[in-house]
Amino acid sequence: MTPDAVTFEIIRHRLDSINDEAASTLQHVSGSQIAVESNDLNTAITAADGRVVACGRYILAQVASIHLVVADILANYQDNPGIGPGDQFLTNDPYVGTLHQPDVVLVAPVFAGSRLIGWVGSTVHQADVGGPTPGGMSMAAGSIWDEPIPMPPVKIVEADRIRRDLEREYLIRSRTPQLNALDLAGQVAANRASVAALLRLCERYGADQVEGAMARLLAGTERRIRERLAELPDGRWRHVAHLEYGPDPDGSPGGAVYAVRLTATKRGEQLELDFSQSSDQAAGAINTAYPALAGFTMAAVLVYLCGGLPWVPGALWPAVRIVSRKGSVVDAQWPAGVAMSTATVAQAVRTCVNVCLARMLDGSGEHAEHVMAGCQLAGGGGVVLTGHTDDGRLFAGMTLDEVAGGGGARTFADGADSSGPTTSPGGGCANIEVNESYLPVRYLMRAELADSAGPGRLRGGVGSLHLLTPHDVRGPVGVLSFAQGLQHPGAMGLAGGEPGGSGAFAILGPDEARALVAGGLGPRELPIPGPDAALTGSDVHVAVSQGGGGYGDPLERDPDAVLEDVLDSLVSRERAASDYAVRFADTASGPTVDRAATEALRTERLRTRLGGGVPRPVAPTPTGRRLSATLRLDEDGGTPVITCSRCALALCDATENVFAHLLLDEQPARTFAPFRLGYAGAERFTVRRFYCPGCGRQVDAIPARRGEPLLHAIEPR
Repeated sequence: MTPDAVTFEIIRHRLDSINDEAASTLQHVSGSQIAVESNDLNTAITAADGRVVACGRYILAQVASIHLVVADILANYQDNPGIGPGDQFLTNDPYVGTLHQPDVVLVAPVFAGSRLIGWVGSTVHQADVGGPTPGGMSMAAGSIWDEPIPMPPVKIVEADRIRRDLEREYLIRSRTPQLNALDLAGQVAANRASVAALLRLCERYGADQVEGAMARLLAGTERRIRERLAELPDGRWRHVAHLEYGPDPDGSPGGAVYAVRLTATKRGEQLELDFSQSSDQAAGAINTAYPALAGFTMAAVLVYLCGGLPWVPGALWPAVRIVSRKGSVVDAQWPAGVAMSTATVAQAVRTCVNVCLARMLDGSGEHAEHVMAGCQLAGGGGVVLTGHTDDGRLFAGMTLDEVAGGGGARTFADGADSSGPTTSPGGGCANIEVNESYLPVRYLMRAELADSAGPGRLRGGVGSLHLLTPHDVRGPVGVLSFAQGLQHPGAMGLAGGEPGGSGAFAILGPDEARALVAGGLGPRELPIPGPDAALTGSDVHVAVSQGGGGYGDPLERDPDAVLEDVLDSLVSRERAASDYAVRFADTASGPTVDRAATEALRTERLRTRLGGGVPRPVAPTPTGRRLSATLRLDEDGGTPVITCSRCALALCDATENVFAHLLLDEQPARTFAPFRLGYAGAERFTVRRFYCPGCGRQVDAIPARRGEPLLHAIEPR
């Protein structure tokens, strides 16, 4: 039964509030800093078939594909062990429906009388779920047998009573059973609260009306998503994200390189996201199984495409098709290791979706307001620390400091500083004092990092710097780093904006760490973090979370905005000159913009880009349609051509790769590293800057593997 408009709105908003209350219940019961402080959790309400109708704003990827867990239970457990009121099913199987083994999912059916009308569920990242390595992740894993063995869905709560045998089976796997028990109690309580609230909603309005509201929410949101897609230009957009992991067959000290390749194709009201050309799966931990690919992809689509629309993940699936290849690094086959997926390949998946959807939206004048340049990947601040306290107790836990990187610039605003991953909008960086109370460490510094933002007409958000050292420990402290994007930047700029600064990971002596922060350490070549990384004695763990990508040519940034950033210690005077071509004059009241020197320097830069040529003048009102902020699609004698949006120079036929017709300047990727740190293998990567051959405007800046063909990143249809 379809409810009337007023009843529908009441039920729709009540579903959201019930789900939010469940997350609050979970946090109040849990004692884990991962859940309580960093919000590494989420909750959801689904229709009877598992399609999500309400999701929390915490870690979106944890619930965007939770329907896969429900589908597995419906397919396998209808008769044995059965599905009934008061039941709850637990799993951490990444080949069934979780992101990786440390993310534990608990789902409960909702019965109105004898009729199944929906499900509720929650996910929490656990400090440890067993396996050979504390923390549940191992960089050295050769397969899933070297990781925590997953639990398929089990009925851990039956008729509203916890099955003590299965609870013991679950908790005995962990080195942190007390924390896991509290999280489990919180998840059970959250699900119970949601079920009770939904049944009260059914009593008030009738089960038919609640089911009808869920169906209408799914159908209505799907219609609005299709309408948005129909309003966007048809075409193809491509991006490649690289990761370094494991030994290189060719012997490079920088490790083997894996590529996540996405081709996004939009036709009419349908979007296809094709990852099938990605590298073959790795032997160990970085792969994603299909549920993580689905979760991170759909979470990214929610954030980057669905601004202003209801966040109803279940409505995306009919309009957005994911294409993958079994046995690839994004869709691994059992028994590939996947425990590190959320900090490695899954982040590259998110990045690719971010970039391709941003390019698609940038081709629309109407929807360009939703454009966001690349945001940070999992950075050097993401670590699992393991060891023994001075009284012999085992500890294993995450700092989650990486959730403090920069956000991408918008078409109308700078990126948010130290804002964290956009697909975890409710995620947070735990307070220093909280981490120090759970882990035997002492923080020496946590600060936003100047010059880490991607330069642009609108800059990205700055990343952050974290320094910590062991405190009251016995023996070495193992450090498992999530550091991707050390050899090259990962947060893409857009429309001529530069990538955000790279991450950093280092284990230094205290004097070296002080010299690094003071800028006096000098260039340093560092190894890529390996499985044997450890802190001993007074060693200092140095980590930098990446900055966000910029939007637009940096030479077009308002000099007064650059001055403001310098005064706020977000951009140094040296980088103001090198990145933005802005000069200052010192006065008694402080620095001011030297207008004449800035104009002269910017003109010189444009001429340098053109090899000494004189830039073409800005064209009058542009013709044709927008292809991006820097390119347009026009006609020349009836033939579609791509032109520069600034000077109107015809660049190439519309069927050609426009990047092959732009001026190319390749910069070593290591120039984007903070503190002049370099990492083995960085020489394999470059940042390709593309300029209009007429006016010298920077059209794009794309990180790439040196020697690879030019990417056909924008292909109009």
